Amino acid sequence: MNALLSRRFLMVLGIAIIAAAIFRFNLIVIGPMVNSLVFLDKILFSNFGLAIIFFTVTVRLLMIPLTVMQTRNMRKMSALQPRMKAMQARYKDHPDGRRLQSSETMKMYKAAGVSPIGCLGPMVLQMPIWFGLYRAIFRAVPATPEGTANLSAVLYGWNPAASDVPLDSMFIGMDLVDLVQNAPAPFNFALPILVGASMWAQQKISAMPSMDERSAQTNQMMLWLMPIMFGFFTFQFPAGLAVYILFSNLIGVAITAVISGPGALLGTRFGTSAATAAAAVEAGVAEVEDEEKGEIIDGTATVLGEDSRGSNRQRSRGSRRKPRRRRNRRR
Repeated sequence: MNALLSRRFLMVLGIAIIAAAIFRFNLIVIGPMVNSLVFLDKILFSNFGLAIIFFTVTVRLLMIPLTVMQTRNMRKMSALQPRMKAMQARYKDHPDGRRLQSSETMKMYKAAGVSPIGCLGPMVLQMPIWFGLYRAIFRAVPATPEGTANLSAVLYGWNPAASDVPLDSMFIGMDLVDLVQNAPAPFNFALPILVGASMWAQQKISAMPSMDERSAQTNQMMLWLMPIMFGFFTFQFPAGLAVYILFSNLIGVAITAVISGPGALLGTRFGTSAATAAAAVEAGVAEVEDEEKGEIIDGTATVLGEDSRGSNRQRSRGSRRKPRRRRNRRR
């Protein structure tokens, strides 16, 4: 049931993202972001940096249901690892092993209520937010009079901060609209390092379990490669977007640590709750296996019964089975 809800939710989310990209991305995504940033800037003492941080916290809190769903799926997938490895060893030399592994894997996922797609929810949702915020920062703090005029057209009439534009983009000595590489020291190199380190921690604590050695090696390589690449990309980001990504990663690590335990970051995944997840997975898989065995046993018993009756009729009269009464008398 949870896997079905996860798939439906992600399907609706994907359709919404595609619709937003095709039909009025500015209206659906950028407009609300710009108005939120301008409003937060007004109530947070005209501090654009605090507005971005508060916006980050709000987005992350709204994403908690997705994070919980992701963590539960990863717990169940971790509990399935021993069964998956045993299945791979069983079909390793089978000529049709790949198809059989795929079929058995889907049965295990269904029995355990696991949705591999459910592990991607927060990551999928973050992408349009990054693209939207990249443009919203430039729209909220325009550099030209034409940009200010365009900003007035984007702001809602009920927004009390509509008359306070343009905003001051300075925050602790750096311009949040300017690129990170142009920020004064030490921000110009500290921000990329912090973004890369926080992304590593986020990936480490929310990594999906690997079902084979090859996947484990790939995941280990990506665990280091992606943060390093993203750290270099951060030099070309507006400082405000880098601040959002940094705090988003830190809050994501904190939320996941609360849900699954701090041991997830050290490699001891999910703490004591793993036992509960493993028990639930074992119960679900065992139930399906018992049903399948029951069907096989019932079918075999029926066939054996028919064969037994048929073979008894084929015996000669003297060699047929003796009646139960005569057998009991001898006892």
